[in-house]
Amino acid sequence: MQTRHLLASSVAAIAAFALAGCGSSDSPAATVPADAGLVVYAGPGIKFDQTEYTAAAGSSVKVAYENRDAQRHTLDIVSADKTVIGKELAVGKSGDVEVSTYDLPAGTYSLECLVPGHDAMRATLVVK
Repeated sequence: MQTRHLLASSVAAIAAFALAGCGSSDSPAATVPADAGLVVYAGPGIKFDQTEYTAAAGSSVKVAYENRDAQRHTLDIVSADKTVIGKELAVGKSGDVEVSTYDLPAGTYSLECLVPGHDAMRATLVVK
């Protein structure tokens, strides 16, 4: 009987350890990096935390996107000619953070959440 209990405990411990290590490299990061050149927060609600953002022009800008809402949001950087710049950032639940680096010459861009029904999630990005 004691052997069966020990075996069950060992199996449970191994399963818990294995599950703790599960994850994907595509998963959003857990925190906003300190060297982010632009940080945008989604929510709470269907809105960004600001209506206008600024970033320094240069060879690349590290953008961090954090979800402060219970629903999924995306972040697209759109140029004046309506071209989406680089990768779309997507955060699925509150606390998710996704980060990517973009080549953004000086100019004015639009930040947009392209989730259907989130048309109000627009802001201006001025890169100078």
